[in-house]
Amino acid sequence: MRLLRLLRLFGPATIVSVAYMDPGNFGSNIASGSLHGLDLLWVVWMASAVAMLLQYLSGKLGIVAGRSLVDLTLSRLSSRYARVAYSIPLIAVIIATDMAEFLGIALGLHLLFAIPLHVAAGLAVIDVFILLLASEKRGRLELLIGLLVVIIGLSYVVQLYIIAPEPSVVLEKSVSITLDEGKVFLAASILGATVMPHALILHGYLTAERWNGMREKVKRHTRETIVYLAVAAMINASLQIAAYGAFYTKDIEVVDMTEAYNTLIPLYGSLAAHAFGIALLASGISSSLVSVVTGQKVFESIRGKGITQWKVRLVVRMINMVPLLIALSIGIKTIDILVYSQVVLSLLLPFVVIPLVVLVSRMGIVTYYTRLAGVIAVILIIIINIMLIASGQMVH
Repeated sequence: MRLLRLLRLFGPATIVSVAYMDPGNFGSNIASGSLHGLDLLWVVWMASAVAMLLQYLSGKLGIVAGRSLVDLTLSRLSSRYARVAYSIPLIAVIIATDMAEFLGIALGLHLLFAIPLHVAAGLAVIDVFILLLASEKRGRLELLIGLLVVIIGLSYVVQLYIIAPEPSVVLEKSVSITLDEGKVFLAASILGATVMPHALILHGYLTAERWNGMREKVKRHTRETIVYLAVAAMINASLQIAAYGAFYTKDIEVVDMTEAYNTLIPLYGSLAAHAFGIALLASGISSSLVSVVTGQKVFESIRGKGITQWKVRLVVRMINMVPLLIALSIGIKTIDILVYSQVVLSLLLPFVVIPLVVLVSRMGIVTYYTRLAGVIAVILIIIINIMLIASGQMVH
């Protein structure tokens, strides 16, 4: 009975929220915190607010329309070529998302157990077997993800307690909104890591399956989305705050995730370093579970027929394994791989958020002011991406 009561606390937003605590967030916020201090902390808060709004729209679309964003969009595209063109960025989202999660698991294994990184990358397929065990029942998957979120959160509570950054600086930087050209690349990376396109895709699928037509569930959906994404926002902010306190204040620029782990040991002891490694591994595993469910749903919508989750994971993971191993072998830093994967997701965001806002507006699912907020959110995303492209930092 206790387990049943616990499971009632977990819903679609539980699964979706873990996408906002994936290894890409580690890379983006650690790079930002170590290089620019807390100058981009406001981006985390802004992107988190945008994410809450857009996740609310996606989930409500599933409840009211009974279908997901992808299914509804595909059904409105009469041309086969248009459907193929729309499917390409969706598949790119799945692949780019998996790259960060794949690397996160490999890094976690490498840091905690001293396994060579290229060997750890091969072992990172363990999430396939974890998924097979966890996904027999949706409640079990939600429970596992909820527990992993707790592990991630506690790990960063430990780190913040040990590092003890100055609260007044955190508060000041949270409301200090500045963005010069040299910081646009990392700002876009934080945006792509925080407003996760695959999470926006998945939320509508989950609510349509669980609460199709049950308008009385909208309040619960709203409450869960706010609560779980607020937790994710605080964890993401803590990543940047911890990097600021541990590295920036000591003039240490982190150029690799392994360096970040090793630097923590002499500065703050093995507990802080192990908490970092555990959080990274838990983040990689939990977010992998989410992305594979998203991949399955998207491929089923595109193909018009079912496909098993483990096949989706193996195919996507094999696609990513070769370029990842090549990148590592030629000396590309792990933190750069994580950051670039999130920049790619930022550039892909408009392909998800524009159809979402258009659909909820045309179907009259939300109020005028909510639609207006959605349009403003889309404009903000597009502006940051335009600034990124104009800055030329994609080839930096």
